[in-house]
Amino acid sequence: MSVERAMVDESSQPSLPGLPPVEELTSGEVRPRPAVRAQRDAGALDPRVRRALATLDDDPDLSLVTLANALGITRATLIRIVREAIGMTPKEYAAGVRARRIS
Repeated sequence: MSVERAMVDESSQPSLPGLPPVEELTSGEVRPRPAVRAQRDAGALDPRVRRALATLDDDPDLSLVTLANALGITRATLIRIVREAIGMTPKEYAAGVRARRIS
């Protein structure tokens, strides 16, 4: 059984610049296409991300809650902005810092 797909008429959809077009299944279900993220320039990092990474370089055992509070953001926001910027979570980054120190 194959699923038939049709493109949504974009003229009837609200214009949202920067978002991928959506796909409409014949059943009426609408789902977005996977987005392709643009690579970010290292100099264009959010200042909160730069500060978080520098802090984790100094103290990789710092808890994410403590780090987030120091930055004035929530733990969830910290995880999201770091993952979007460097492709890994702060916990993964800190683990890499610890591993580099051991070797």
